Amino acid sequence: MKKAILLLAVLILMTSNISFAQEGRPQYKIRNERAGEYIGDIIIELFPYVAPLHVANFDSLVSISFYDSTAWHRVVPDFVIQGGDPNSKHGPRDTWGYGDSTQATVPAEFSKVSHLTGIIGAARELDDINSASSQFYINTFDNPFLDGDYTAYGIVVEGMDVAYDIESSPRDAIDNPHEKIEMFITRIGLNESIPGIPELISPDDNVTAFTLDTNFVWTPVEDAVLYMLEIARDTAFTDIALRDSFEVMNGNIVAKIREIELGEKKFFWRVRANNGAKFGEYSEIRRFTTSIAPPVLLFPPDSSTGVTINPLLLWEEAEGANSYRLQMVKAFPTFDPLRLIVDEAGLTSTEFQLNGLENNRRYYWRVLTETDDYDSPYSPVYMFTTEDISDFEDENLPQEISLEQNYPNPFNPNTKIKFSIPSVTKITQSVSTKLVLYDLLGQEVKTILNEKLVPGIYEVEVDGSNLPSGVYLYKLTSGNYSQTKKMVLIK
Repeated sequence: MKKAILLLAVLILMTSNISFAQEGRPQYKIRNERAGEYIGDIIIELFPYVAPLHVANFDSLVSISFYDSTAWHRVVPDFVIQGGDPNSKHGPRDTWGYGDSTQATVPAEFSKVSHLTGIIGAARELDDINSASSQFYINTFDNPFLDGDYTAYGIVVEGMDVAYDIESSPRDAIDNPHEKIEMFITRIGLNESIPGIPELISPDDNVTAFTLDTNFVWTPVEDAVLYMLEIARDTAFTDIALRDSFEVMNGNIVAKIREIELGEKKFFWRVRANNGAKFGEYSEIRRFTTSIAPPVLLFPPDSSTGVTINPLLLWEEAEGANSYRLQMVKAFPTFDPLRLIVDEAGLTSTEFQLNGLENNRRYYWRVLTETDDYDSPYSPVYMFTTEDISDFEDENLPQEISLEQNYPNPFNPNTKIKFSIPSVTKITQSVSTKLVLYDLLGQEVKTILNEKLVPGIYEVEVDGSNLPSGVYLYKLTSGNYSQTKKMVLIK
């Protein structure tokens, strides 16, 4: 109840300070003392547009001198410095960082502001995203893996050298500095600046054949912490098709949208920057026309079972199509050229006859539209399972599970894993099969495969481009069988 009352108080305070977002970024000075000796100031500015609740909470605590004499109780090189726990004022060191259970909590306010060097974030309990209170941290390194899990709500504008000094302090096994480093925070002003105007780079104005693979690119703006992309069906932007924010990047901003109506539809787009409080002016307006649409698949319906081994595939006619291209694979839906069992281009009909497929096998298929100038994106992938036949036995099917060593190993960034699913009956029944990648701590990194597979020999490709170098474990589980092996990624 006390937490609820305190949170309500924060909400009321936020309402009283709502003008922050219109006026600018509130500024604060963090005075730092190590063992009573002054070591420098860190000047920060907060983002009321991005995280109004967190900004209001922080400002309310500063107004009552809450942070004064609290400590930087956690310093991790190339990661963060963290402080603001009331326990660190007078409590024993082994309580620092655990907080006060009676403190007001602030719900998460995730955004596209990335946890880059100098960004301020809200510390919280590991198992509750809505448990932030007074503790905060300063990123001393680019930590984008925190995005979407922790609220970013401010930035250091001066004094990162002081933050690095604090970060390098001798510390104990739980990253607590040997000498207490106290903070004293005061509000010192308001940054009322307005961010500049992004310059659009691509796509060019009036481009055609736009697909979801097309990137929007524009120049960065000083002091921007996120960008707003707007796409509309009219030049006045009264009929908005999409409005989404994008994070700051090193260099030009490259944005990809998740959906847009295809079928040679005309749209208009523009971008503006936000500095955490205020939006700048819009960029110029450019136009684009979307690609012709892919056909709609009709038969067999998606996820059909018991389909004949000689099925007729059907799809709707796409407006403006000259012809179509059909692709099909079996077992699992990766359309690698080496796995294609059907790849037919120039089809002028909206149907295709297949013959002699395997029994009790999953097949995946897709179709695109061809024109004289370009091809559409592929349709969504459909899957069907062919009919089962009893008393079927293939002496060539493996009789035991087998997980081979990935190749190449070590690898960068791609490697392949080959495995076998055993035949345990005279019927080629499908078996739930998972191939999962773990780190050495046993934490799941990614699911490579999660399918029902019939007995056979399979090969999958693993893309490690988004993974750090290191040793990983990959585990195959199929029915009651399981095997694990190691792989090494070196970049």
